[in-house]
Amino acid sequence: MSDSSLGTEVRKKKPKVYTGIDSFADLLLESDVFVDKSLFIQEFLEESGGQVKLITRPRRWGKSMNMDMLKRFLSIEVDAQGVPLPREQCLHHKLFAGGEAIIGPTASSVKQLAPLKLTQQHPDLISGYQGQYPVISIGLKDVFGSSYEEILADIRTQVINLYAEYGFLDPYIQAEEPTLRKVEKRQLDRYFSGETTPDDLKSGLYFLSKLLCKHFGKRVYVLIDEYDTPINNAFIELKDSPEELRKVLRLFQGLFGTTFKSNPYLEKGLVTGILRVAKANLFSSLNNVREYTLFDKHFATSYGFTQEEVDELFSQVPTSTTVEEVKYWYNGYKFGDQVLYNPWSIMCCLETEGVLDTYWIDSGGTQLVDEALLSDDIQKQLQQLIAKEQIDSFITKQISFEDVQSSVGLYSLLLFAGYLNLDAVKPGDNSDIKECKLSIPNHEVRCIYKHRLLEWVRRKLQINSWVYNSLIDMLATGQVAAFGERLQALLHQSTSFHQTGPVRSEVFYNGFMSCLWGSLKLHYTLENERDSGLGRADAMLIPDVGHSDQALIMEYKVGQDPASLEKLAEAGLAQIINRRYSTALQVQTHVKRALQVCLAFCGKEMALQYNQVDL
Repeated sequence: MSDSSLGTEVRKKKPKVYTGIDSFADLLLESDVFVDKSLFIQEFLEESGGQVKLITRPRRWGKSMNMDMLKRFLSIEVDAQGVPLPREQCLHHKLFAGGEAIIGPTASSVKQLAPLKLTQQHPDLISGYQGQYPVISIGLKDVFGSSYEEILADIRTQVINLYAEYGFLDPYIQAEEPTLRKVEKRQLDRYFSGETTPDDLKSGLYFLSKLLCKHFGKRVYVLIDEYDTPINNAFIELKDSPEELRKVLRLFQGLFGTTFKSNPYLEKGLVTGILRVAKANLFSSLNNVREYTLFDKHFATSYGFTQEEVDELFSQVPTSTTVEEVKYWYNGYKFGDQVLYNPWSIMCCLETEGVLDTYWIDSGGTQLVDEALLSDDIQKQLQQLIAKEQIDSFITKQISFEDVQSSVGLYSLLLFAGYLNLDAVKPGDNSDIKECKLSIPNHEVRCIYKHRLLEWVRRKLQINSWVYNSLIDMLATGQVAAFGERLQALLHQSTSFHQTGPVRSEVFYNGFMSCLWGSLKLHYTLENERDSGLGRADAMLIPDVGHSDQALIMEYKVGQDPASLEKLAEAGLAQIINRRYSTALQVQTHVKRALQVCLAFCGKEMALQYNQVDL
């Protein structure tokens, strides 16, 4: 192979795209593409509001990555004895300022790093802050359990592992000089030996900040990532054990209180999570905490990707996916005054060379959200959202899990967790509870609503996925009478449906028909937004080429009297015929026939009328 052809092969090499990592260093050293969010550090350092900042964002939106980036920017790199290294030996400095970095398991490769935006635009922050401070960083995403003891054990593991990162403090236990009092030496020994008490765990971050401040002669930055994960889990697992739950809350109240309240060794703190948990009183006694949510302009572009950033990413990793398709699937979140893309989904899309899929949904949700989406009380609103309509709701920044079943708590949870988008806030509303207009942000999130609606319908009919799919197949294959008989039997035998009652029955029917159309869309195209003939059917399902030559035209009606259902179904079928809804199918050359169906419902009774026409 000639040198010129070798060069061509190198140029055609697919860029490496890394997902699923929270290490800022690994991202810069191993991935060929990344979005430079280093200006987040400048805003964090210069934003005056609060000594401790609480930033809430949905999962997989870069909270852990930004936390790790901030840690590597500020932290002092030391040798095994805790002596600061010369700057030329510090990898962290090169990550921001640029330079040659050795990479690979055998340290055989070198990567030339370019200066980040922070270095280019704010060199004074590099000289004044980079590598200048002791930093305590702890993540709580792996702290969970079904009892207080299990959660306590996970916290113990996290704190002991944290102290192990500062092994250079161990000699203080035996040191002759009076750096530490005897009681402090015994306390430090418990952290290194793993024989901690619950009180040790509550004061663990405070005590470590004291030790580091003494060692380096500088106050400490404390970073706590995903603080609310163990709290959310505790409310789910221990909601029927109030005393256990109170013990868990007291544990975290002590941990956060000692760390952030009147801590003379604290320079600044950063806490991240999905929600501001109300009634847990984790920050109630702290007057130095400033919260930043999706309502705030501050840090708006620090999490999530802007249109410009997405365009740049796709220019580096060419795909056949269009800009419009990517925007339809993953854009639409409004944070502050910015409209943003879901960053996790964008990176997964790039990693798979442009395949559009439900990456964020598949990355794992919260049990609270799943339970909320299956609630009877909000199905009408969820169906409006799926239909791309807005809903109105009050939103509170502080969410009480006892109130999640209320509309305010529920929609607040869905908004801050990333399942809803903030379209508008009532002008001049500066209160803690805001009147908002909400919608589903994009197609990816709409998919999870459709999945949960389908699950709700299956629960109401008390059937599993296999039975539901076989029911739908009857309709798709033209077994309309058998479909009607089976559906009627399911309505009669379903206890859950009986409990729905007449007021909510129409909500069930709407949901059932929506799921019916959605299930058939696997091999059909749903057309219900275009007039055909003298009007528009509730649903027109056009088969894919090669799948079938028969389309489906469907209407459904809800009546007040079971005795009138047959006539109502006949009238619905006549409506399909007389208004010539099948006219639109004439341009579909592969469609030869149309199955026209009307379903009429009342309570647990139904009637069905249908015919078949040649085109």
